[in-house]
Amino acid sequence: MLPKLFINGFSCLTGNAAAEDFAPFMEVRKLRRAEQISKNVLLCAFRALEQAQIKDSSQADFGISLAMGAGALESTLKFMDSIIEDGDELSSPTAFASSVHNSTALFLSLFLNIHGPCVVTGQLDASFAAALLTAQQLLAKQMCQNVLVAVTEDINPLLTAVLQKDLHILDPFVYQPQLPDSRLAGVFVVSATPTAATQFCVERVSLAATRDVAAQTRPLVPVHSCAHSMKLFADYLQQKKPFVLREQFAGTILEIAGEPYVLA
Repeated sequence: MLPKLFINGFSCLTGNAAAEDFAPFMEVRKLRRAEQISKNVLLCAFRALEQAQIKDSSQADFGISLAMGAGALESTLKFMDSIIEDGDELSSPTAFASSVHNSTALFLSLFLNIHGPCVVTGQLDASFAAALLTAQQLLAKQMCQNVLVAVTEDINPLLTAVLQKDLHILDPFVYQPQLPDSRLAGVFVVSATPTAATQFCVERVSLAATRDVAAQTRPLVPVHSCAHSMKLFADYLQQKKPFVLREQFAGTILEIAGEPYVLA
């Protein structure tokens, strides 16, 4: 049986992290070559760890479960453009390295000194749910005591250009295209047992198939991947009340049930 998830810290970011945001946590100059989506999720991680009262993640027994539904789209398109313009042999190695999903996980583990198990999920809309389920598995198998559940999503410049021509060309997979494009990131520090910093207890996480593909949740953000699930989840946590999040997308139903944790 999968354990409950105790949330000991969380942070959600809409938009881009600024250089000065990192000043309380690290030397900003070390981030000068980092991709924006990696910087966004790193800032969320610092803030979530601070909430969880973990000052040195290298001394804690940590794993990473990272969700990147569509990956580093801007870097991916740059890499593809370099192949088209310069050929295979002269394509950009920098853009290629940044386009790989695992590069963001490596970035997190290096800057946070996390050396435990690491799983990256690239499953489009279902990625956030899969990341939570992966965290439960890591904790159930006692592979680590804490898991950094992280999500980061990029802006898709190609999608933006297409939607400017026809707002409904990708219905029902892209919602509310009239909203501005924005990167999103979020991090949740979870454990199988409560700590002095525990804020919420997640009783259930389920991801099931459905034949009802006509009904779709209308996300709060104009993305077609897992970031909207993370944003909805963070919004529920901000309310500090018992909740059941139910979201339907792409032939699947995600349900997350939880409540604020009160120390007995």
